[in-house]
Amino acid sequence: MSDNQRVIHAEPTKDLFIYMLVRDIPLIRAIIDLVDNSVDGATHLQSNENYEGLWIKILAKNEYFEIQDNCGGITIKEAEEYAFKFGRANDAAVTPKSIGRFGIGMKRAFFKIGKKFTVESTTSSSKFTVSEDVEEWKDQAEWTFEFSNVQEASDSEFSEIGTRILIEKLHETVSEDLGLENFISELKQELTIAYSLKLKKGLSISINDEDLCPTPLNFRTSDNIKVAKFEKEYKYFGSREIETPVRVRLYAGVSDRSIKEGGWYVFCNERMVLEADQTEIMGWGTKSGFPQYHADFAFFRGYAFFESDDAANLPWTTTKTGIDYDSPIYKSIKQEVSQLTVPVLTFLRKMADEKSLVERGEITESLLEQAYLQTSLSSVFEAETSNTFLIPDQSAIPPRQKRGTIQYSKPIEEIEQVKELLNVTSNKEVGEKTFDYYLNNEG
Repeated sequence: MSDNQRVIHAEPTKDLFIYMLVRDIPLIRAIIDLVDNSVDGATHLQSNENYEGLWIKILAKNEYFEIQDNCGGITIKEAEEYAFKFGRANDAAVTPKSIGRFGIGMKRAFFKIGKKFTVESTTSSSKFTVSEDVEEWKDQAEWTFEFSNVQEASDSEFSEIGTRILIEKLHETVSEDLGLENFISELKQELTIAYSLKLKKGLSISINDEDLCPTPLNFRTSDNIKVAKFEKEYKYFGSREIETPVRVRLYAGVSDRSIKEGGWYVFCNERMVLEADQTEIMGWGTKSGFPQYHADFAFFRGYAFFESDDAANLPWTTTKTGIDYDSPIYKSIKQEVSQLTVPVLTFLRKMADEKSLVERGEITESLLEQAYLQTSLSSVFEAETSNTFLIPDQSAIPPRQKRGTIQYSKPIEEIEQVKELLNVTSNKEVGEKTFDYYLNNEG
């Protein structure tokens, strides 16, 4: 090779690559990336969305981390061509309604959690193991992982299908976190939020042998109070046609009063990405949206469901923990969110006003509150819906009398004497009692 033909090898070192890969991802997010792959396996197995009998078991200890499932397994072809690559190949098969199948997440989680990983996976026709010590792998020039225990057979020979991932030699900070009770509690909460719909549809997820329970997605409804619903399939982003449409369902109504739980809940391919949002993200306190969240609105519930066979079209961030403001589909539905929300908030404001009038004795009862108290709980998918939220009949409110203020000053000694004679304690009561006395006797 002549001097003019010399080249510079600019490929990254494995140390640098791993450092850049894991530096910005929290431990809980890395663990959820692993769960995403298991959940996608369950989605691929059960197109009817009934996940009864499918399970994901997580053991998070300070000595090791393990996740195991019976959700279909990884084929040898998938492992060779997609699962262990750093990033999704252009020709990778798309799992309909997926949330994380074989992107960067699985490998990033391995490196984030520990220095040794073992993957054992069984499908109905194949079985393999991949085990790697990361420190030894970093010393090798090749960017490859080796199979062991490879078995291929005719369909249905292997009955116990699924995947087991074991990560050992945990990083010191990871080991410390997994040994903390509050970290495990936070992990449970994050998983419950993320997979609440899957849990509700029968998928079993456990952490350290404790099963997770789904977050209830309920409305209160009756003949007079129904849920407002918007539904549409988007085939275009502006003038650009997309190959895989996005299906959108929006629901808005009332539920049990909870200041913490009131707000909008947003799901992308059944993964919850926003829980009880009370911020400007979904329109609270914006000029084009509706008023800021308030205690009177603690009855409000809104549920937004986005679904697409291509997850790239969904309006979520790359971490799947929020909404992408620049998403065309997010921009498209903001007006519909506002139109569904405003009538519900109007109802809640009017109900609060009526309750205040009852407390002041200006009306005998609140018809809006009575209508709310006659509702019963129902699931978001079973609630009776209408195009808009209709406000029930309101109480007849009598016109308020015009009122004025009378003010005069007297010696303190005389005021105290009158207080004692009238058996009252405030100057205001002195004025009201003496006014009433004069009006009753001289008016």
